Formats: sequence, structure tokens, C-alpha cells
Amino acid sequence: MKVYPVVFFAFIFSLASGFLSASGGERWYRGNTHTHTLWSDGDDLPESVADWYKRHGYHFLVLSDHNILSRGERWKTLRADEAVPVLQKAAKRWGKDHVQTRIHEGEKQVRLMPLSEVRKLVEKPKKFIMIEGIELTSGPSGFAVHSNPLNVSEHLEVHRKTSRSVVEDLADHERLVYEHQAKTGDPVFWQVNHPNYKFSVTGEMLADIEGLHGVEIMNSSSNCFNLGDGSRPSLERIWDIANTLRLKRGGLPPIYGTATDDTHDYHVGDYVMNAPGTSWVMVRARALTPNAIAKAMQQGMFYSTTGVILKKLEFDAEAGTLTVVVKKKKGLNYRIDFIGTHKEASLDHEEVEAIVDEKGLSHPVTADYADERIGMSLQSTEGSKAVYRMTGDELYVRGVVHCDAPPYFKYDAYSDFVQKAWTQPVGWKN
Repeated sequence: MKVYPVVFFAFIFSLASGFLSASGGERWYRGNTHTHTLWSDGDDLPESVADWYKRHGYHFLVLSDHNILSRGERWKTLRADEAVPVLQKAAKRWGKDHVQTRIHEGEKQVRLMPLSEVRKLVEKPKKFIMIEGIELTSGPSGFAVHSNPLNVSEHLEVHRKTSRSVVEDLADHERLVYEHQAKTGDPVFWQVNHPNYKFSVTGEMLADIEGLHGVEIMNSSSNCFNLGDGSRPSLERIWDIANTLRLKRGGLPPIYGTATDDTHDYHVGDYVMNAPGTSWVMVRARALTPNAIAKAMQQGMFYSTTGVILKKLEFDAEAGTLTVVVKKKKGLNYRIDFIGTHKEASLDHEEVEAIVDEKGLSHPVTADYADERIGMSLQSTEGSKAVYRMTGDELYVRGVVHCDAPPYFKYDAYSDFVQKAWTQPVGWKN
């Protein structure tokens, strides 16, 4: 796919001189880029959702409801299991008269606040902001083509009724994002969501999207198969394959990896599936504004985490060193792995037969790349600090921090939900 390459490449050059260096006046901001409310299929009011993240130490939040911006007048009929917790929580936090209700066609409805009103209620300069977003949602029947543009200012209309293929839908999303960015002049960070949800998006598809900034490598909601399913690869493996193909074959910059809550459920307790607070990004930006956050993320100035916080993250391009230092928690042990692809790694592969689901639909599978130097382990260090020095043979290198804290929950049949952190690929311009 080829859309507005000049606009896209304008944002990648800062990585040549360094990554998350200590100078320049930046600071770290915690945020979630994938969040749902009653504006689509979430189960709480937008202001209650925003308030949860604000009270739990986040600095920014993107509400990304399906194919809709939180704008205009909207009333919602609550399910029986939603009504009591939604209204009780809002009354306790905002007062008993906060939520507007009405009877419509015999059903009780609540008025949903638009983002403009939510902002007035929760935003605090330099402390907490809302960034407007949307989850572009399409795909042929039985497939899911979902992506999030972050920092939009008008509705983007996907072609749901004319959807023909996953690849064509991804191209449609890309076109919408870059037309909007060209029109407004504001940076938009664009990520593909949960590639393994309904097993719709392969590594090769991601590699071919020229203007793609990010992809979810960790998603806290159900049925996203972060670690694959035994027959199909994990999101990290897909990420490494896509970036290897982009750098070796297409001359494109790497895709950055995000971790998100993809929150839908707000009445189920803490640290459980689909609930808030288990996956997020830490962005190093010059200011806490939508444009500054979006631009920093376009440049890969962030890491992703499910609980591990970094004290230092620095790439020295001249020295070719990537330094990772963990902010330790008492009683926990850490391991820092450095992952990368060798410059001479072969792209030889075997196509994997599509897997047919119970409805008879054929889902494509990322190819099997035989060369073990694709996404290989370059170095492993026990402890909370590690430095990797590039030899010149690497196509790129990235860090992964493992922690032995107990898992939050059983994610699926293939994995526990554990605390980790992922840095972005660096060294690819050396």
C-alpha cells in the first residue's frame, strides 16, 4: 500500500541520532490508546471511564469507540446488567443528578456525554488530557479489520458495506488516516489492532502497509491470542517478521509495538480480562498535548508494558548501545532479553495452508520463515539493568523485560497474563 509517503517519512528521522535520550526536556506520560465506552460496546459512561484512568495515574486517554466519535446528541438504552452499576457509580462520583435519563419507546435511556463535555469534567493541563480517537472497524464477514488513528478531529467513514478483503480494507483505513492528516496538518498515530483477533491480519499484510506506525503486540481483551493458538504465531513473532520484511525487502521503517487495554468491562474488579489498567504505553514527549503525544509515538518514542516500569531507556546511535534499566519492585526478579534480526537472515519461507474455521471461512496464516536469525535472541541478562552493544550484524534490536510477578489472570488456553515491557526496534538506521 502506498499513501502519502512524504508525510509519513517526515516523522521518522529523529531516530537516526538517538532514542529516548535523557536530554531535550521530554518526560514520560502514561496512556491507553484503545478504550471503549457506551458510545459503542463498552459498559460505562465516557466520563466514568476517563475518571478511572485519571484516578489511576494515567496522563492521557484515547476513547476509541467503533466507527464513531463521541460527538453530538446520543442516548443509550442500558442492558439490565449495566443499569445499576453504571448509574450507581456515576451518582457516587458526580452526584445523583449527574446522569440525564429519559423514557423512550418504553425503555429507560441515558444521555451520553460528548467528548467536549468529558474534557471539561476531567482534563487538567499538564496532568491529564483526552485525545480524540476512533476504532475504524470493517472486514469481510467473519474477519476483523480494526485500526485506531490517534489524534483525529473529524469522523472517518469506513466502507463497511463494500468490504471485499482484509488487504483492501487496510488500504481504505490507511487512505482515510493520511487524507485526514494532510487536511488538518496534525500528526496522527495509526495502529492496527489485535492481528490475531479472528485471525485476520498476517505479518506479510502488516509489512506491506507503507504508512503504518504501530501494531498491538499485547491486548488485554479476550480472544486476541497474543501468544497465538498453537497453529499460528504470537503477535511478537508476527511483529518481528513484519519488521524484517519491511527493512530487508521494502526499505520501510519498522512498525512500533503497542500494549493496550482495549477496555470494555468496568464493573468486574481490577486486573481481570477486558478491564482497565493492565496494558499501556509510556510515551516520552515534550508536552502533554494531543499533537506532542501523537508525534512522539510516530517517532517510536515510547515503550509498551503490562506492569514493568523502566527507570532508563536510551539508545546511543553513535556508540550503538541500547540501555535498559528497570524501576525495581521489592521481591521481584527481572530478566532483560534483546531480540533482533541478523542482516543476512534469509527470507526463504514456506506458505502455510489457510486454516478453515467452523463456519467454513479460510483464515490466512503468516508464512513459516526457516531462518532462525529472524527475531532471534541476541543477549539475555538476569537482573534489572542491561546494555546491548550492536556488532553491526543486526538489522535492528529491541528489548523485552520479563518479571516473575504472579500473573494477573489466565489469558487464554495458551498463556498467562504476565508483567512485561517491550521497547521499540532501534539501530535500523545505523
